[in-house]
Amino acid sequence: MSSSDDDEVYAVFIGAALLVSVLGLAGGFLTWLAGQVSGVIAGGGWPDSNPSDFAEIAFRFLRNPSNPRAAWPTGAAGAVGPASVFFVLLFVFLVALAGGLYFGIRLVLNVRRRRPVRRLRLGFASGWEVRKLLSARTVLSKAYQVRPSFQSRPLREVKPEEVGFYIGRDIRSRRKLYTSLEDMMIVVAAPRQGKDVHFVTPFTIDAPGPCIVTSSRRETFVNTAMVRAQYGEVHVFDPFNWTAWPHRMRWNFLDGCEDTNVAAVRSGTLVATSGLDMAREGAQGLGGVITVIRCLLHAGAIGGLTIREVVRWVYEANTDEAMDILRQGERDGRVAPGYSAQLEFNRRDERLWSGVMQVMSCFSIGDILDDLSPSPGEEFNYKEFLKGRNTLYFVSKQQIDHGGIAPIVTTIVEQFFRSARGAAMKNPTSRLDPPLTFELNQVTDICPIGGLPTYMGESGGYGITIHAYLTSLADARAKWGTEGAARLWDNATFRVISGGTGTAKDLAELSDLVGKQHGEPALRPEEIRTMPFGRAALVAGTARPVEMWLTPWWKRKDRDQIAAGKQAVEELIRMQAAGQTPSSPAPATPNVDTVPTVTPNAETAPLLTTTDDEDPWPSL
Repeated sequence: MSSSDDDEVYAVFIGAALLVSVLGLAGGFLTWLAGQVSGVIAGGGWPDSNPSDFAEIAFRFLRNPSNPRAAWPTGAAGAVGPASVFFVLLFVFLVALAGGLYFGIRLVLNVRRRRPVRRLRLGFASGWEVRKLLSARTVLSKAYQVRPSFQSRPLREVKPEEVGFYIGRDIRSRRKLYTSLEDMMIVVAAPRQGKDVHFVTPFTIDAPGPCIVTSSRRETFVNTAMVRAQYGEVHVFDPFNWTAWPHRMRWNFLDGCEDTNVAAVRSGTLVATSGLDMAREGAQGLGGVITVIRCLLHAGAIGGLTIREVVRWVYEANTDEAMDILRQGERDGRVAPGYSAQLEFNRRDERLWSGVMQVMSCFSIGDILDDLSPSPGEEFNYKEFLKGRNTLYFVSKQQIDHGGIAPIVTTIVEQFFRSARGAAMKNPTSRLDPPLTFELNQVTDICPIGGLPTYMGESGGYGITIHAYLTSLADARAKWGTEGAARLWDNATFRVISGGTGTAKDLAELSDLVGKQHGEPALRPEEIRTMPFGRAALVAGTARPVEMWLTPWWKRKDRDQIAAGKQAVEELIRMQAAGQTPSSPAPATPNVDTVPTVTPNAETAPLLTTTDDEDPWPSL
């Protein structure tokens, strides 16, 4: 048990002792008062006894309750009234005391529910509840389940950061809060409310296995790339060359499309995220566009070509070569019968073809085609990526119109989801170990995976952790619809709500989610909106809500190393902007005072993340 746990237990015992003492003193005084008043009622007058005698009188009464007069001093005993009067008065006084305590407590609780200092308000998880459901101890209790390879390690040697993530500190009990690797999390925070500094950067650094990060800005990459490079390989999908990182992810977009199911999923994802409107195009029109793209992707894979050739077919509006490949493949038994007929039928519709060109416009940037058409031997090896503590960043612009690359990023990440689940199912434990972490920042902008609500509900059992970041619930409804957004929200076991976000309707929903105490919300909508930077509400599993302090990366114990890595990456970017050739990046040097020696071994490499024990924010 930690010192903070001991302190709370001691506080409870001390509080209970004080309460018993106060009630005992009150009962003793009422015993003295009942005897004094009984004398007046019985006609004997006020007994010659002072209030200071009440403790001695109460003690004597407890020793001989059948004869109240014997408890009073000799000179005052004769004036005390009969026992029947005494006991009636004592009962009345005790009932009055109990009633006064009841209404007094209700008054205090009612004041607590409405007082502006939320730290004293009811409706939030107690320290014991936090310890039971959200503490490091709870995360460690699942260590052998989420990391089967740890079975041979004594539990006392396992660190919480190896089987979970530190997310903040409860402002009431001051306990550290952790989420397990099995827990899926959604963070709702307005722009510039610290999603990156409080969550994405720390979680990326802390990820105990491979980590995939998406963002429409390079901030996370700049903060974490050098630190992650100490553990394993760092790859970047950066078609706009914002990062100056030499290790670019080059992935064959047609990889696996020899399988008709893979081609179907890939084409469907491209169309779903391209901006085509079902109301305008109609189900038949969208179905035709998907069919054409599916056939083209399948033909390119069967023919041993790259996405560059497929894009050329689209822009030239000439699929003769694809038709020849499909027909030959059908004759050889490598293509399912009917593919060439489907393409032949649908390519005649000029309206469908315009839709195909619109979807494939995301490949219009030359650097994207280079990265997605690698030469043999240059392809990104995803299977090897999953074996170590490696990192893959997707850094891209937001999709604000047609031609954005969100469809490409979404398609790749969707494929990586499916491949990771397939790899997990091949393991005896049906889990990835080391576990895979997805940090999906700006998820609705550059990676709106259609199946994300489902993945949120299933991935924990495969050794896959998902952290998705939203600027508002409205964004989620716009991408996944009302029901899809609701499933996304419901399937997340941890929901973090930050300030400065949401419409009145969204804020009301979030307030209801946080919960109520006797009809009064624990956090009112305006309190959620005005929540200061560095504070957030947490709704996790079956626990009552928790209001927590967040720890920005510059308050971590490894902050010097993060800052050094950040400076090194910024220097690479500066050199590129100046037209100089950046040197090959080297991992940031660890701070030997706070960071243990790091080796790029996913199973043995220690984690750099231990958070400061000091309160990250002043008491409120």
